Formats: sequence, C-alpha cells, structure tokens
Amino acid sequence: MWNHTQMITSFVISAGLYAVLLYVFTLLPLTIIPGVTSARPANAIPPVMSLLFGPAAAWGTAVGNLIGFDILGGNLTIGSIGGFIGNLFLGYVPYKIWHRVFKEEPHLRTLSSFAKFELVIIVHAAAVALIIPLWVEALGFLPFTFLAFIIFFNELLAAGILGPIIMVLIFNRVKRAGYLWTDSMKEYEFVPKEVKSSHRLGASLLSIGAVVGLVVTIAVGLGLGQQLLSFTPAFGLTSAGLSILATGGVFLVIFFIGVALLR
Repeated sequence: MWNHTQMITSFVISAGLYAVLLYVFTLLPLTIIPGVTSARPANAIPPVMSLLFGPAAAWGTAVGNLIGFDILGGNLTIGSIGGFIGNLFLGYVPYKIWHRVFKEEPHLRTLSSFAKFELVIIVHAAAVALIIPLWVEALGFLPFTFLAFIIFFNELLAAGILGPIIMVLIFNRVKRAGYLWTDSMKEYEFVPKEVKSSHRLGASLLSIGAVVGLVVTIAVGLGLGQQLLSFTPAFGLTSAGLSILATGGVFLVIFFIGVALLR
C-alpha cells in the first residue's frame, strides 16, 4: 500500500480522524479504567474506514489510537504495545474478511449486507478484546476477564450501532469518487468473483480464534475448567493467570493461522 499515494492519503485520513475523535473523548468524563480504557464512541470509525480504505485503515487505526488515546491522552505505557497490535487488527479484520469471503458490497442497503456488516463487527470486536487483555494480563496490570468484557462491549456497541449509519451515508459517495482501496490497489478485488476454499477456511479459523477464543478464555478467567489447566506459578503470575494466557494463546495461534490463510 505504501507505493500508492492515494493509500497513504487514506492512511493519514484514517489515523487523523480516529486520533482526533479519541482525544476529544478523552477530555470528557467517559473514563472506565484510568490509563487503560474509556467509553469510546469513536470506535464506530475503524470498521467503516477498514471497509473503505482496506490496509490503510488498519495501519491508520493502530497509529490513530497510539496518538489520540495513548500519547495525547496521556496513557502511554508498555501496555500501549498491546493496544497498537489490537487496534491494528481492529482495522484489519473487517476489510480482509469482506474482500475474501463476501460477494456483496458493504452498502448496507439490504438485510444480507447489514447482517454481514454486523458479523464482521462481532469478529473484530472479539479479536481486539482477546489481544489487548491478554497483553495486559501478561504484564500483570489488570485481570483479563474484567477488561475483556469492557473492551468487547465497548467495540460492539459503538461500531454495531453507529457504524451502519455512517456506512449507509458515505459508502456510495466514496465509491463514486473512486476512493475505495481497490481503486488504487487494482491487483485486489473489493469483493471476490469466486471465494477460494482456503479463504473460507481462513475466515472460519480467524473467527473461531477471536470469538470462541474470547468466550472460552473468559470462562477460564471466571474459574471454569481451571482444574484442567493447573500451572505452577511463574514469572510473577498466578496459576489462574497462566491458565488464561495458555488458553488465550492457543486461540491466538488459531486466529493468526486464519490471518495467514486470508492473505
């Protein structure tokens, strides 16, 4: 993408818009966990930008969060590494699943297009709600389960409610203007003519890794099945913490295998 001027412009737009909105909302009394997360209406932006701008939005979401929430918001810590990776996939999952698996454009003017949009919202919310809390758990900052619940519903509500409204208003305008990501990266299809079996498998594994992984890891965090996952405490972590990291780590491997198959 870095070889295309339009994609670089899209990256700047995605990063700038997300950073500004995140910073503005950090000035409001919306903090849930100081230095970690807050209510984020701006989370409606990443899936929309992702479907319009593709990889430019993935990088833009990661950089925008780093600038707007971590640096300008005064929340920059070692935990920001997990935030950068989590937000990268927040902007990656929607466009990648859509352009590999779904043959209908994300215009959201039909029930099927709307349902597909909400499906990718669930998957992308689960992905970030698995990645960031696992990193925070590994650092010993906060318990995985509490943060995973907050991040998942934070992402799901903002993107699932506000995202469709924004998409309906701007998708056709952006398409007519020739500013979709595949208008620059012409070697890619915005929607596939034929869906490859490897891409179906990749989307399935990515979704299982994110959604099922989040549910199962939260269950372990709540104490379900921990007797089957008993570890000797190490590296300052409790046995419960190691059980959570081991469980989440397995599903992250499944998730990244899915990412690799979707390439």
